[in-house]
Amino acid sequence: MIRRSTSRATPYLKAVLVCALASGLFAACAGSPSVPPPPVVPANEAAPPPQAVETPPPPQVVEPSEAVEPPARPPEAFNPAAVPEERKAATVADVRTLIENLNRIIQRKDYEAWLGYLTDDYIAYFSNPKVLAEKSEYPVLKRAGIKLLTLKDYFTYVVYPSRQNDRLDDIEYVEEGLIKAISVSPKGERNILYWLEKHGNTWKIGIGR
Repeated sequence: MIRRSTSRATPYLKAVLVCALASGLFAACAGSPSVPPPPVVPANEAAPPPQAVETPPPPQVVEPSEAVEPPARPPEAFNPAAVPEERKAATVADVRTLIENLNRIIQRKDYEAWLGYLTDDYIAYFSNPKVLAEKSEYPVLKRAGIKLLTLKDYFTYVVYPSRQNDRLDDIEYVEEGLIKAISVSPKGERNILYWLEKHGNTWKIGIGR
């Protein structure tokens, strides 16, 4: 029996093993995918700030505009000629009654009652010393040497002698609440007895406006 020498086969086997191992390593490296390394952020570089999210503005509330009222129409100017006849007749009746009452008050020389028929303007005007001085220049008073110093003097020496028997013939409207009480002379002259102002439901003696 012939024996083969093992000393010659050993180097050959070593070479075969080395090649097999190398082939296996190569196949393993070729089959696995390559994973890129994570990016490296430098230590001194700050991360970018987060972007601000714009909030949409709230919806505008449109309030309804207030209704604008048209300007008020100015009152129409008083027209004396447009006063109805019925109204004028009623006013004439009222004024005639007032003058008849005044006649009786003046006839009995009732100064206090007479005051109740006067407006504040009338009282102030005929209490003015300058006005009383002018009235004192009436020829009748001057001849009698009478000096008017008070409203009561004016009543005593001017009103009492001259206004006891007044008669109303007509009225003239001047404006709303202001009339002239008229007496017509035999010659047709229209004389003003009184300027009368309406205060509430009462006519009072005024000085005109």
